[in-house]
Amino acid sequence: MAVRVGPLADLRELAVWANGGQFTQAAVDEFLDVADYYLVAHAAAHGHTVVTHEIYQANARKRILIPNACEALGVPYCTTFEMLRSRSVRLALDAA
Repeated sequence: MAVRVGPLADLRELAVWANGGQFTQAAVDEFLDVADYYLVAHAAAHGHTVVTHEIYQANARKRILIPNACEALGVPYCTTFEMLRSRSVRLALDAA
C-alpha cells in the first residue's frame, strides 16, 4: 500500500488521471470543478468508502463518474443500497 502525503497528493493524482486522455476536455473541466473531485480525493487520503448512486462505466468519455475516479485511486465505493445492506439497516412503515 502506498504511503499518502495527504489530500493534496490525491487531488494531484486524480487530476493527472482525469487528464490522461480517456475523457473529453469538457468532462475533465466539469469534474475538476465539482465536489466529486474533492470527495474522492478526501476519501483516498483518509481511508473512507464513497457511497454513490453512480455505476462504474469502463467506456465513459463524456462524464467522469465517481466509481471510475474511485477505481483510479483504489478508493472503495458502493451504492446506497449496498451500504444499507452491509449495515443491516431495516426500514419499516407503521400501518397507522
